Amino acid sequence: MRKKESLLSYLQKNTGWHTAEELAIELGLSKRTVKNYVQQLRNENSEIRSGVKGYKLVELSTNNLHQNDLPSTNAERVNFIINLLITNSSSINLYDLAEILFVSESTVLQNLKEVRNEVEHFGIKLNRKGDYWSLDGDERQKRSLLSSLIYEESSGVFMNQNIIQKNFPKIEIDQLEKVILNVFHQSDIYLNTFDLNNILLHIAIVIERSNQGHGINYYKSKRFALDSFEMKVVNKINEKLKLNLSEADRQELALVIETDLGNESTTKKIVSKETKVLIEDLIAYVWQNYAINLDTKAFKKRFSLHLDRLIIRSKENIKEHNPISANIKYSSPTIYECAVIMAHRISEQAEIEVNESEIGYIALHVGNAIAEQITDKQKISVVIIIPKYYDNAIILVRNLEKNFSSELNIKKVIHEPNKISSLEPFDLLISVGSNYIDSQRSTVNISQFLLPKDVQTLNLAIATKQHQLKNDHFQEQLLHFFNSDNFVSSKEIKTIDQVFNLVTEKFVDKGIVEKNFDKLLMQREKMSSTAFGKVAIPHSLNMTAKRSQGFIIINPNGIKWSDGNIVYLVIALAIDPNNKQLFRNVFDELSEIVTNINNIVQLIKCQNYDDFIKNLIQML
Repeated sequence: MRKKESLLSYLQKNTGWHTAEELAIELGLSKRTVKNYVQQLRNENSEIRSGVKGYKLVELSTNNLHQNDLPSTNAERVNFIINLLITNSSSINLYDLAEILFVSESTVLQNLKEVRNEVEHFGIKLNRKGDYWSLDGDERQKRSLLSSLIYEESSGVFMNQNIIQKNFPKIEIDQLEKVILNVFHQSDIYLNTFDLNNILLHIAIVIERSNQGHGINYYKSKRFALDSFEMKVVNKINEKLKLNLSEADRQELALVIETDLGNESTTKKIVSKETKVLIEDLIAYVWQNYAINLDTKAFKKRFSLHLDRLIIRSKENIKEHNPISANIKYSSPTIYECAVIMAHRISEQAEIEVNESEIGYIALHVGNAIAEQITDKQKISVVIIIPKYYDNAIILVRNLEKNFSSELNIKKVIHEPNKISSLEPFDLLISVGSNYIDSQRSTVNISQFLLPKDVQTLNLAIATKQHQLKNDHFQEQLLHFFNSDNFVSSKEIKTIDQVFNLVTEKFVDKGIVEKNFDKLLMQREKMSSTAFGKVAIPHSLNMTAKRSQGFIIINPNGIKWSDGNIVYLVIALAIDPNNKQLFRNVFDELSEIVTNINNIVQLIKCQNYDDFIKNLIQML
């Protein structure tokens, strides 16, 4: 019945109406099964309303909030029980658990089996004595489990202070943050949000565990001297918050801080020669594959330190949590893909394993490095036509640059309409102080004073033009990339292997790729699943195709993908080295469209290529 519980959980977390088709795709069910589960849930007193828009869970009354705030799915109960066992000094009774969770004893027993499997990954045993259950493991193992549990419960959402505070209500996280930032600020060291929250989380875990009498009483060696920066930070926290941390606990925290510390002034001394060589190799590799320029002093300085520590962490088998890896994958797919090929290159050159969390951190560095480049490309080119009167044009341009520096690229200022025809092509004409409209070009009228209503008018005109340009460009690229021969809708293609074999066979016949293309697709897949929710966009790590082509496969019943995913639409891409930019543009737009479940519902209904492309363009 896990799928039924997942249906209830989905309706609880996603308020509003949902069609049977949407729910079926989201949960990997048939529409008939969705309807059956809805009826069963109604019989169990869940208030689910139905109508022409689909199904909707009725909001709970305040009288029912306490019970329904408890975990409702197996996965949520497992995490709840683990948390309870970790934070409880003694054992817990089976019947007490059933009463707390409002479920049967047999359900709790099944959950406890899953708890046993989960905690074993951390070297912890689940012990049973009659009806009493407890965890058996050392303090460091339990802390590692607790940290992992919190990140998992955040479901890939950005790990912020609110989430940490929720998990540690007895600790004043705001005060802890101020102490940390103050100590780092005094040493002229900047902590980015992710480093800060990671340190906050680990310190909160240590404080909480110490307060419960679960301090670490031993440490193999004193890695950090009393006057080291890391120990100064820890001792300051210990003093300001009036804690009583053991020497071993303080050494443990100092190690966390050292792992996250990014002191640029000492980068040259800390980073190994091998890492510096690898950085240059990665910059060349990314340029070769993506035409992204990472050859800047700022990127080298920041990323070389991170890469050095990444290699150390991997060799010492230290696992890093990145709470927003999944979020980056969905919100910035091109940047994430760039990070994937960098991770693959690092794995080859440094002979280490780079996991998915580390890929997320690489993506953060890449994203920061190319953010400005992306912003420049998104600007629209404008020409301003304004009557000549003293310095009014200069003042207006200055105000426009101040308010729209990230959206507009001002190409020319003219004073007469007859000058327009002789200008280079541009996107938008801004007509100032008149009602002039150019019938051949997009035009927007504003006053020379740039009043609030003018700002609103410009914002709308810019957004409209950006969307139009994006739509036109995407349509042109799609028609270049896909053709009617590369479209299949079939319920017989049920596995990832069948997909890779079919795509490879079709592309080889057309002379687009070599015969080992299926192996290249699988190589990329093993790095990190190419599934975006219910859609997969597989491609190779390196762009080695003879021509760029895309292949569309639809199975409305679902295709078994990697990492246990079920996808309903596959858009396979083969890219030649001369079309790197095409890949980036098409991949970005496709991934943005197909992460919307309603778009997927419409697309998998398409029976032919023309309908599919038409729907895809309308969804932009």
